[in-house]
Amino acid sequence: MVDDKKLTKKQLKAQQFRKTKDEKEDEKSSKRTAEEALESQQNDAGDDAGTEAPKKKRKTRRGKGGKGKKGNRFLIFVGNLPKGVTKVEIQAHFKSSAPDEIRVRPDKNIAFLEFDADKDQKNIQSRMDVALLQHKTEMQGRKINVELTVGGGGNSQARLEKLKAKNLKMDDERKIRTTKMIQESRAKASKDVVADGVSSGVHPDRMKLIQ
Repeated sequence: MVDDKKLTKKQLKAQQFRKTKDEKEDEKSSKRTAEEALESQQNDAGDDAGTEAPKKKRKTRRGKGGKGKKGNRFLIFVGNLPKGVTKVEIQAHFKSSAPDEIRVRPDKNIAFLEFDADKDQKNIQSRMDVALLQHKTEMQGRKINVELTVGGGGNSQARLEKLKAKNLKMDDERKIRTTKMIQESRAKASKDVVADGVSSGVHPDRMKLIQ
């Protein structure tokens, strides 16, 4: 006689499916319970501390729009400086050009004058001209070298050629601007002489002879 309790393969399969489904539901329920318990503990810890966890700072790329960005800055090289010269002494020597920054290399007796176009775009060229005009001027008995420099380091042939060409070009431009400045200064002085002659009642031509 066949046992009534003996199940067919189909019934066994259905029973196994139900068992698996129930186990999955139990696992999900247990997982939800564990997550809720953990969240509750974290909330309690946050309430006890009275502060929120610090937010991570977002990293920014250096360069465009980031930190460390430098605008249009121009460097002038100063060489053959007196041994032990200080930044204050260099600043006093170049006070007429008022560099935005001075970087001194006491181990090599050199310095770099930095001019920032973002701070003074209108007058930066004239300030640099004034600084370059101090080439071969004396500091503590030594004639200093004042020249334009290019970015980067080293003494490669390409860099030296680039530096030489740049200095020659700027030297020519500086001479033209210097001549113009002298002419403008003389013209202004001449106008002042004429104005003084008129105000004193002396003919301008006679005033020129007196001068």
